[in-house]
This record gives sequence, C-alpha cells and structure tokens, in this order.
Amino acid sequence: MSTQPDHQAAAAPRPTTLHELRTALSRYGLPGDRENFEKDLAAALDASPIGDLAAVTEVAATYRHRLLLRTSPDAMNSLAAPIGGQQWTPAADVFARLRAAGGDR
Repeated sequence: MSTQPDHQAAAAPRPTTLHELRTALSRYGLPGDRENFEKDLAAALDASPIGDLAAVTEVAATYRHRLLLRTSPDAMNSLAAPIGGQQWTPAADVFARLRAAGGDR
C-alpha cells in the first residue's frame, strides 16, 4: 500500500522559478497537472518568437495560480461550502442523476 500525499497539510510556497513550480505541481497539484504543464509550456515555447516569451510567462502564471488555489484553505473551503442550502456529495450527485434518468422506479 502506497502512502498518498496530503495535499491539504501545509500551504505550498509561492513558486518563483520554473523548477520550483514543477516541484510544487508534482507535490501539491492534481493528477496530470505536471504533465499538462510540461505540454503547455513546450507548446508556448515553440510558438513564441525569439525574444518574446510572454506566452511562456502566461502558462507559468496560469499553473502557479491553479496551484495557489489548490493549496489555499479559503479556496478549498469555498468549494466545499453548501450550494443552495444543500451540501454536494458524489453519492448525492449519482442518486440525482439516477432519479433524473428514471432509475428510481
């Protein structure tokens, strides 16, 4: 049995270099974040004219923002907050879909 990282244990430091961002995405990001970052970064780099790395900067800023939202207790609490007075749960969603599809007969 492998130990899964605790993504909510401590806030990730704000990455200031691409190396720090890669490390933080590997540690705190959602599955696939690091791989998607590498693909998006390579695409932005390949499409950028020499001397203009604005697209690369935008990719890095986007993933850093996602990481900061993912590790922010306030952001995670707002996602977990009840909507319309009801708490969303995966099971409740499945049952609601079954009822809507006519599975509750």
